[in-house]
Amino acid sequence: MHIVWLILKILLIVILSLVGLVVLLALLVLFAPVRYRAYVNKNDDIFAKFSARWLGFVLCFKALYDSDGLRYRLRLFGGTIMGSEKNARPEPEEEVYSEPGEYSRAETEEEASDSPGYKDYPSVEPEDRQFLLEDSEFEEPVPGPLIRLGRRIDSMAKTVVSKFKDLSEKFASLKKKKDGYTKLVHNVRTKEAMRVFKVELIKVLKHLKPTKLKGQIIYGADDPATTGERLGYMSLLFPLYYDNIDITPDFSEARLEGDLFMKGRIRLVTIGWSTLKVIWNKNVKITIARFKKISGGN
Repeated sequence: MHIVWLILKILLIVILSLVGLVVLLALLVLFAPVRYRAYVNKNDDIFAKFSARWLGFVLCFKALYDSDGLRYRLRLFGGTIMGSEKNARPEPEEEVYSEPGEYSRAETEEEASDSPGYKDYPSVEPEDRQFLLEDSEFEEPVPGPLIRLGRRIDSMAKTVVSKFKDLSEKFASLKKKKDGYTKLVHNVRTKEAMRVFKVELIKVLKHLKPTKLKGQIIYGADDPATTGERLGYMSLLFPLYYDNIDITPDFSEARLEGDLFMKGRIRLVTIGWSTLKVIWNKNVKITIARFKKISGGN
């Protein structure tokens, strides 16, 4: 009995150890951040480098783009598990072709052997053999030009009627869907679902924002008016980079030069928790179900 309890105790310890290991790995995946760095330089050529690490050397991804093209590598505990080296493709096997003359002769003989005129019919006289070769009574008569024209007109009329019917049904369906979408957009639950989505999206974007951002950019378009217009669009993002990136306009020529460096960290638990809060929200579920119903989905 003592041995049985000892075995059960060992099994329990092993099971608890495995459960603890799984929980530890899950916590590491959720809370250990993925730290990334990126740098881009654009003068005559483009140079870009990106690296991302999780738990130091446990998982590491690096990518480099320069005049030689794109190179990347994914490492796990220091060993490469994926890289940009291309494996040589095996050459396709040569197809075996028979001699054209022999093939055509064999095919001709085979086809001819199936033809009734090639076989001997001992019970049929030569003057009656044409009887076996004539199948004109089973062939459709060749229609005249008026009959062909009538058939074409009939076919075109049927096509037009069918297309008109399909368009009518589509317009009716679109009008019905439009009314449904309009009601859905103005519904109170839809507005609440959009509010929840907006709040969580802002949280995720703030989390994804680099902890360090530095850059210098010189930009110019084909003409001064276009340059000013596009710089105006860039100013919409001014709160995100106003003290980190210097943008110098060039009104004399088309130009895009400079460099940009950023680094930050991403935690899966932050993104996952915001995603779950959106998915589990009752108003979001009802809104998605209504949208599928209006769109004709399941």
